[in-house]
Amino acid sequence: MQQIKPQNNAAELTFPKIGLLSSEQWIVGSHVLTGLLALLIGIFLGPFQVFRRAPALKWAIPVFSYYYQALTVHGVMNALFFTTFFIVGFSYFTVIRSLKRQMWSTKLVWIAYASMLIGLLLVVYALVTNQANVLYTFYPSLIAHPAFYLGLVLLIVGTWIVTANLFLTYYQWRKENPQEHLPLAVFATLTNFVLWCVASLGVAIEVLFMLLPLSLGLITHTDPQAGRALFWFFGHPLVYFWLLPAYTSWYAMLPKQANSKIFSDPLARVAFILLMIFSIPVGVHHMFTDPGVSEVMKGIQTVFTFVVAIPSLLTAFNVGSMLERAGRNRGAKGLFDWMWKQDWKNPVIAAQISAMLLFITGGITGIMNASLTLNIALHNTSWIPAHFHQTLGGAVTLTFMGICYWLIPMIRGRALYSVKIALWQVHTWSIGMMIFGYSYGAAGLLGVPRRTDLGAAPYINADAVPYLNLSIASGVLLLISAILFFVNVFGTLMLSKQPLTEEAPIDTYVETKSPLWMEKWGLWLSIVAILCVIAWAPVFMEVVDFTHGFQIPGYNPNGGLYKP
Repeated sequence: MQQIKPQNNAAELTFPKIGLLSSEQWIVGSHVLTGLLALLIGIFLGPFQVFRRAPALKWAIPVFSYYYQALTVHGVMNALFFTTFFIVGFSYFTVIRSLKRQMWSTKLVWIAYASMLIGLLLVVYALVTNQANVLYTFYPSLIAHPAFYLGLVLLIVGTWIVTANLFLTYYQWRKENPQEHLPLAVFATLTNFVLWCVASLGVAIEVLFMLLPLSLGLITHTDPQAGRALFWFFGHPLVYFWLLPAYTSWYAMLPKQANSKIFSDPLARVAFILLMIFSIPVGVHHMFTDPGVSEVMKGIQTVFTFVVAIPSLLTAFNVGSMLERAGRNRGAKGLFDWMWKQDWKNPVIAAQISAMLLFITGGITGIMNASLTLNIALHNTSWIPAHFHQTLGGAVTLTFMGICYWLIPMIRGRALYSVKIALWQVHTWSIGMMIFGYSYGAAGLLGVPRRTDLGAAPYINADAVPYLNLSIASGVLLLISAILFFVNVFGTLMLSKQPLTEEAPIDTYVETKSPLWMEKWGLWLSIVAILCVIAWAPVFMEVVDFTHGFQIPGYNPNGGLYKP
């Protein structure tokens, strides 16, 4: 593979026609492969939780004897560490390629990576030693080992350093190119990290001032309600932090892969701006079942939550139009046959379109969750994992897998190990996740609780038993799919002998001239701040009570009242 080394940070890079620069390989490869190692730890625990909860099996989860330990490992490794490492690596790739320059500081790249990696190792230690069974949301008054919280702090600090480096790279490019139009992939990346930095302030405050001091014994009591509010200031925008890189691939890379063009570049930028602005004020809908939030604020949050669906509808129109053009370029003549004329033999395209189809169902169930009355009935049931897995497990993870099918070969400098295995993986994942969403959604409507070790529970609704047993099929398919995915990843890294033939699916120029005012980051941050005050200030005033609150002792799930 051709190796080209840049002269300095400000120099415009010349890329090989096929493959990556050596610097790209190290930067992108380190982050993406570390994320995949985190996924390797967490992904296989998902199917075994399904087997544990199915009345026909009630199998014990292997390796992790305690159900809630396995559930925590699954959520934290998949949703926090896999996604973050992968998104950072993918973001570096989009910025370096699109702006044709190195990152502003390579030293900051590795400082951020070291911070995130040490955080990952600390969290793995706490989880594997059975000292952090606090689930993915780690609500107080449940308390984990201090290493768990220190790891989360280092992960967040690392991403803040990444954000600074991304924006410094952008401002350096903008200074040298004052009238150039920013490539869409970079614009999407910057909006995503603005969203992340604002949202992560909530969980940073929760961890630094509530959870870590409690875990270290510096304080003895806490306030679960305040902790939940701080977490969901972060928790729902986190979903969009996962989703926006998938949108980036759909908008900026899939058109080239499908031999088509995006319908409207400016409309895509509007969608990203709206997601950045409206994703943070909607987290309170996760607290609709909480008694401390007034009905007035719950009603306002219902409206905000419906508004955030608008940019997803814009995306459906924009990307759908692009796919229709791709289908007609391949010979489609009828009203809807363009969908079947896509290049379904290409696993990169098949993965992303399948992810979109899963996101349709995941998005519909999300809109239902936004309704106060429906949310009260559904929130603490298996309906929520059904919705969550069709968005994160479907739209996000399957798109990331599709990205891996062209990015891992570029990192390695060899062709994908097996296109057939990749196609089987995409289809087994899609079908398995659809079955899971249907079976767990139906069980949730019948009152089956989530976050419960049903394998040890005597109170399952008999009407829900067939649906829980149906989920066994989803577990089998998803287990097979996960194995196929990692066979292809490790096969590409270690066994592939065929030369790389595919170019990077990203353009280094902007054909459509979008308005430069869309890059008014100060304006968008001001609007985000105003909406956060409107949506969150009254909520915090309602739930934070320094007189009667903060009186709940910390509780260690492994040993009663926590004693550091």
